[in-house]
Amino acid sequence: MTLTFSTATIDEREQLEYWREVVCATFVPFDLETPERRVVGFQGEVSAEALDGMWVAKVVSEAHAVDRPPLLVRRSFEDDYLVNLAVRGRITVAQDGREALLRPGDLAVYDSARPARPCRIAGLDPFELLVLKVPRTLFEARCPLPRNATATPVRGDHGAGALLSTFFRSLTVQVPGLSPDVLSRLGGILLDLVAAALAERLDTGLDLPRAAHLVRARRYIIDNIADPDLSPAMVANALGVSVRYLHMLFRDENTSPFRWILEQRLDRAAGLLADPRQAGRSVANIAFTVGFKDASHFTRTFKNRYGLRPRDYRAAPARRNTLNATRPGRGGDNAANRDSLQTIRGEKDEEPPKNTIHASRSR
Repeated sequence: MTLTFSTATIDEREQLEYWREVVCATFVPFDLETPERRVVGFQGEVSAEALDGMWVAKVVSEAHAVDRPPLLVRRSFEDDYLVNLAVRGRITVAQDGREALLRPGDLAVYDSARPARPCRIAGLDPFELLVLKVPRTLFEARCPLPRNATATPVRGDHGAGALLSTFFRSLTVQVPGLSPDVLSRLGGILLDLVAAALAERLDTGLDLPRAAHLVRARRYIIDNIADPDLSPAMVANALGVSVRYLHMLFRDENTSPFRWILEQRLDRAAGLLADPRQAGRSVANIAFTVGFKDASHFTRTFKNRYGLRPRDYRAAPARRNTLNATRPGRGGDNAANRDSLQTIRGEKDEEPPKNTIHASRSR
C-alpha cells in the first residue's frame, strides 16, 4: 500500500505547515527551514511504502532544509537510521561534524537518535530524494558499522555504491507490486548492500569473517528475543563459536552479549508500549513477550533505560500526537489526510478511507 502526500491541493497559505507535518510524520520530527521567500506557498510530495518493518519513501520538493536539534531528539521516541539517496538536485547530509554533498546517485546515512550529534539535511536545489527508514535494532543487526559512518558520502558511480544505488532505485519502483515474502528477502539484500557500500567507502579494514559472525549473532538474538532462556552461551552454541569469542565480538562494539540482549528486549518492549494497537495488552504480558521472566525486574530496568516506568511511557503525550483535522483553510478531506499520516506513524491500522484528495493511497 502506497501513501502519497502532496501540497498541490492545499491552500497555498497552509502548504508550508502541511509539509512540515508530512515530513515529521513520514520520517522523524524535524525543524523546517526554507530560503527567503518572495511569495507564499510550497511545492512538495512524498510517496511512502512499507518494506518488511522499514519504510521506503520518495521525496520531490523545492529547495529547503530540515534540522533535528538536540532538544527535539530528546523529546522524541524515534530511534532509526535513515539512508538518503539523491536522485535529482544537490543534497547535503550533516552529522557528527561531517557534511556529505550528494549528487544524483550518491547516498549517505544519518542516525535520528543522537542528541549530542544532531543532523541536518538540506536540498540546495529543487530535488528528488529516496529515503530508507530502518529501526535501529534491524539496521544494526545487518550493518555492524563504525561510528564514523554517518554523513559519509557513498558515490553511486562505481563499486558497491553503484550496486546499492541501482538496486535501491529499482526496488522503490517495484515495491508496490511485490509480495510480502519477496519484500522480506529484498529488504535484507538492501541492508546488506548498505553495509557493504559503507565498509568499502570507509576502507576500515573490517575483519569480514568477524563482522559476519557479529551480524549472525545479532540476527539470532533478534529472532529469539522472546525466549526467556536466551543467553550468551546459547548464542555462541548456535553460531558454533566459543563464548569468549562471542564476548570479543561485542566488546569491539563497546558492549557485551548480555547487555545487547537486554537492550533489544527493552527496545522491543518500548515499541509495543508505544503502539496504540497493543493498548489492550498488559505491561506484564508485553514484558513476558520480549523474554523477561519477572515483571518487577522489567519495570526497574525499563525505567533505568528510558527514565519512565512502562505504564508512564505508554501514556506519554509524545506518543499520541495527532494532526489537527479541523484546521481551517485546507482543501480536501482533512480527516482522511489525518488518518493517512497516522498510518505512516504506526498509530492507525484500519482500512483507509476511499477517494481521498491530498493524502492518497494506491495499491
